[in-house]
Amino acid sequence: MIKTLERHARRRWFPDLKAEALAWWVRSVSDQRLQSVMRSRLRGVLLWQIFRTVGQRAQPDTRLNAVVEFRITGRGDDGIDRYQLTLTDGRCRTSRRGGHRPTLTLELEPVAFLRLVGGTISPQRLLIAGKLKLRGDLMCALALPEALRLPRRRR
Repeated sequence: MIKTLERHARRRWFPDLKAEALAWWVRSVSDQRLQSVMRSRLRGVLLWQIFRTVGQRAQPDTRLNAVVEFRITGRGDDGIDRYQLTLTDGRCRTSRRGGHRPTLTLELEPVAFLRLVGGTISPQRLLIAGKLKLRGDLMCALALPEALRLPRRRR
């Protein structure tokens, strides 16, 4: 039993390190720099790595069963990147092109998305500023930051 706990704890450290590195990077650069990165070829790799890390770090409540779709606008060809997180039985699975009907849809600009997952701005502030659009189950939206273990805003 102890070896299982140790192995589990060791397995989680790398996604936590990646999340902290992303949070540091997002805090240290300007909105213009974030925008230029999200308009470059790095966008796809960066989004894939972010959602992979979010899926690895997530610890949703076992009672939370939802499909959350993130829509990140502002692609170079005016398209939208869509990622789905399936939260069931205390686990989180990510997919680029999920075929499930979302319980909750979050639509964000690319800089707002990076600021959100980097922990430099709260979802409430983004919602009030009109940079985050929610559709679907709002109770799920309230449980989402805790379930996904998003970095918290530092004072």
